[in-house]
Amino acid sequence: MRDRRKGGFLLAAGVIFVAVSVFVKDSYYANILRSWGIAWGVIGFLRLREYFYYKKPEHQAEYEEKETAARINRTDERKVLLRQMAGHKAYQVMFFVLIAVSFLFALLRVEWWVTGVLCLLWVLQYLLGIAFMRYYEKRL
Repeated sequence: MRDRRKGGFLLAAGVIFVAVSVFVKDSYYANILRSWGIAWGVIGFLRLREYFYYKKPEHQAEYEEKETAARINRTDERKVLLRQMAGHKAYQVMFFVLIAVSFLFALLRVEWWVTGVLCLLWVLQYLLGIAFMRYYEKRL
């Protein structure tokens, strides 16, 4: 039931972002703040709604069952391996997607800094992969 605090924080942050967006003169930045605020507010509201749903005594057994299943899924060796494999595959796919999109942007003559940022993200992902691999080799 720790989601109440996180849900309340997200809802409050969303309301603050929307309120600040009213006072921002530039419509571009106001739209960004408003969009983030609405997104965070909706997520916070949904978390709070879920919290209060499971807080009711008639849903307590359902909550306990859900928590037990989540605990088992976090510690089940097969599920842990599947999550690691999925993360590795996502890393591989994004590695090639970043370089393909940066190449495509270069061909389309998008501004140089956009292509540069994508290339830097590709290099950063590669370096982080190496760093994490070395860290886990030493740790395990």
